[in-house]
This record gives sequence, structure tokens and C-alpha cells, in this order.
Amino acid sequence: MQGPSLFKQPCAAGLFPSQSNFSSLGKSSRLTRRLRSVTALAAGVALGVISVRSIHAQALPVEQASPAQALINTSGVVTHMSYTDSAYYTNWQGTFNALQTLGVKHIRDGYGNFPASSPLYSRHQQLANAGITTDYVVPYDTTITAQALEQFASKVNDMEAIEAPNECDVSGLCGANGIADAVTMLPMLHSASQYLNVPLLGPSFADYTSYSVPGNIASQMDLNNVHIYFGGRNPGSSGWGDPDALGNRYGSLNFWYDMAWNDAPYITTNTPYTVPESVQTAYVQRTLLLNFMHGYQETFFYELMDDPSSSAGYGLLRPNMTQKPAFIGLSNMLNLLKDTGTDFTPGKLPFQISGGDSNLNHILFQKTDGSYWLVLWLEVPSWDPANSAPLKVSPEKITIALNSPYKTVTNYQFNSSGSYKTLNQPMSHGGSSLTVSDQISIVKIVSK
Repeated sequence: MQGPSLFKQPCAAGLFPSQSNFSSLGKSSRLTRRLRSVTALAAGVALGVISVRSIHAQALPVEQASPAQALINTSGVVTHMSYTDSAYYTNWQGTFNALQTLGVKHIRDGYGNFPASSPLYSRHQQLANAGITTDYVVPYDTTITAQALEQFASKVNDMEAIEAPNECDVSGLCGANGIADAVTMLPMLHSASQYLNVPLLGPSFADYTSYSVPGNIASQMDLNNVHIYFGGRNPGSSGWGDPDALGNRYGSLNFWYDMAWNDAPYITTNTPYTVPESVQTAYVQRTLLLNFMHGYQETFFYELMDDPSSSAGYGLLRPNMTQKPAFIGLSNMLNLLKDTGTDFTPGKLPFQISGGDSNLNHILFQKTDGSYWLVLWLEVPSWDPANSAPLKVSPEKITIALNSPYKTVTNYQFNSSGSYKTLNQPMSHGGSSLTVSDQISIVKIVSK
């Protein structure tokens, strides 16, 4: 691991009404979570060592697949298009091309009263035409009106959400009274969001104790904002320190979900920290997958590229816009799983996984051509943030058992550079064996 290449770990946030999760990221990523009574798919568990023949002789468990394109539709990244001293502004064509190459569907950027001559209007229109929408963070400014936001939306054409001021509990940019002043903007923002028929995200806080300060403000917003910091841990970390009243520890997604209920029954998450580029690759991919499994509708990674505000190098691109491994890995994963749409009813696949331990996770997708895509990985830490050292992860051998109408054909095994190997994955006696690690593997399954 190269010490100088340490940078912040991108994170994710989620959006969902009433028992939902939508993350407007400060210096991290955001995902948007839908209301669900259970997670989309249960994580893989150890099933014991059973011979392939005996598994195949039994009726296999049936699992519901999700549309592959549904995962792609949750992907987003934070940008700073109005930063005139960064490549976001000075190299717009390169920025636009990078967004298209990355394959995300959403960006999170800032609202501003741009002059009529500003190129930002046409650039946001270009994003809209490319199918990329924007969550606009509104700064604390008492001169901003609902009418101004409504007029702005008609000029950019890509507004998907309005977001209240960012991290006013620590930024010092929300008036003399901080949180109290930020909350005073909610009625105006809510009025604009209702007129525009887009959701309003509540104010985000950096300190988890801040969520109890404003009281219950659920009626004044549609989605809440929670910034979750993983502290360099793996995205599926159970957290650390003392648990809250529900037994969830600080640093875990569930802990921040509990905190968000202090001011509203909604939540957003965000998780930055410094990790080596080689570690970020799998953490970024796994964050998007875990967020999808937990029902998040959108995940925004912080951020697209290094810029003057991110001296530690938080971007997926370097200042010269060359791609870091995490950019390559996320783009490759989205490209492998992209499909023509979600307007179909995905099927159920009879299969069973044997081998592996409780860290084995999986999620099943299906494309409109009928093929299934099984994503597998070990949700374990690859980095020790306390000692700034890599952790050795021992791969685990597993077997996938399938009923006779189906067979595995290809295994796409990712590595820390963001690239992957394409391996033939033949079946034998109804089973297929492979090795999984902390890097994701995607197995393609088709009908015979």
C-alpha cells in the first residue's frame, strides 16, 4: 500500500419516506432508501459443507431476483460544477465524459443564483438530456425564495430533489444560531419542492447528537439527511463503541438510522475516511450493493474528482482527471450489470450456496434477456484504520447448486485495480465451485 495515496473513503446515502433513508452527503456519498419492511435480499450465510449431489437431490431454495438496471438507477456521485478553479468548470467536456463513462444516473451539486450568461444552465441541460439528474443543495441564505428555486428548476431541467443546508452544526455557514437558523428555511424550501413535485431533503448534521436539537421536524420535509462515517471500516461494519438503546453501534448504518428518528422518521447516510486506492475499489462497489440490499434508492459517492476543496484526494478521479481504481471498478460493475430497463417482472431462481462463512454476502439480479447475475463477496475489512495497514483476507471456496434448467457460464472476478478476469464457470453434476474474496465476483447464470 502506498502511503501517499491515502484518500477519503467514498460513502453512500439513502432516500425513503417514513422509515426511509436518503443520504445527502457532506464529504462522502449519499444514497436514497425506499420504505421496506425487510431488506431487499438477505445476505448470504454459511450453509455448511454438503456434497453437490445431495444438494441437487433436494428441492433448492428459491430466491427472488431484482432487475439489474434497478441497481444502476441507484448510482450517483457528488460534483462541484460551479467551482470555477477546478476541472469541473474549466474542463466541462472532460467532466461530462467522465460521468457518462462512470455510468451513474444522479449527481449532487449546489444551487446558486447564476448569472444569465453562466454556462452552468446549458451544462445541467446537457446532463438532463443524457439521463443524469441533480439533487440541489441550497445554502443558508434568507434572501432565497421559493419563486427563485422554481425559476431555476425551469432553466436547468435536471432537478430531482431540493436539499436543505449542509452540516450547519459544524460548518458555521448557517447564521449565528446554526441549526436553529437552518431549520427556519424549511417552510420555504418545502413550498418550492411541493410546487416542483420533487422531494425535500432535510438539513444534514455531522454530529450525531445534533439530530435531537431541532425537535420533530418531519412535517416540514420529505426525507432526512444523515451523514454516516465508517471511519475507514468496511461498509458492512457493525460499528464500534457503546451501542445505542436498540443495540446498534456508532459507525454502522443502523446506528445512524436510529439517530435520524430523533427529528424525523427518515434518514440519509454518508461515510468518508482515508483508505488506500486499492482498498477503495471494493469498498465503493460493496457500498452500492449493500445500500441496494437495504432498500436505498440512490447512493452518491463523494466525489467525482479531486478539487481545491478536497486536498486529501477524495475523488474517484485525480486532479488531471485520470481514473483511480475505484472509478474503474465502479464503472466496470455498472457496465456489466446495465440493462435496457426495469419494465419487466424478474423471476425467481432455485439455487443454494454451500461453503463460506457468515461474512459471505450475495445479491441476485436478472436482465430482460432472462439471464441471472449473482454477485458474491466477503463483507470483511481489508484495511486497519487504527494502524494504517492492510489486512490479509483469506479467500473462501463455495459451491453453487442449480436445478437442471440452469447453468453457470461466466465468472467475472474483480481485483483491486478495478479490472476483472473473465473466467469460464462450467457446471458439474448440478454444482459449480468457485473462490470468493473481499473483491466482488459476478456469476452469470442462464437457462440451458
